[in-house]
Amino acid sequence: MGAFHNDLEKLLPDLTRFARVLTRNEDDAYDLVQDCVERALRKKALFNDGSSLKSWLFTVMRNLFVSQKRRAALDARYVASSNDSFHVQAPCQIDRVFLNETMQALNNLAPSESQAIIVLGIYETSQQDMADAMQEPVGTLKSRLCRGRAHLKTALAMDVAAAA
Repeated sequence: MGAFHNDLEKLLPDLTRFARVLTRNEDDAYDLVQDCVERALRKKALFNDGSSLKSWLFTVMRNLFVSQKRRAALDARYVASSNDSFHVQAPCQIDRVFLNETMQALNNLAPSESQAIIVLGIYETSQQDMADAMQEPVGTLKSRLCRGRAHLKTALAMDVAAAA
């Protein structure tokens, strides 16, 4: 083992302290020290003999830390932008088909039943107001509404339990 390796090994406690200052997390500090030592061993040829190994290692560690933070910020922005750009709308074709079938079945009802369903069910007019406007008893309107709903359910082939 050469002098470089021995000096590097002696500086491990200093590197660990510096990594703790940078990361403020014990586990992240150990990971950063490991990355720094790995990079130092790979880039050993770039170290100038006679210069301070400690300063060189601290610079390597700081640059690694900054690069990791930049990469993490970039990853976070990418995730945030990719989540915003994928708005998936639930399919609504079945609703459109059911609405068309309902409107067709409603048009096939008797005019009095269709009118009772539209005015009382869709526009939510009170039964008394509609009876007064048509000058008919409320019971007649209720009967038309009941028959209209029953015919509509039959036309749409709906079970009574499913309709409830």
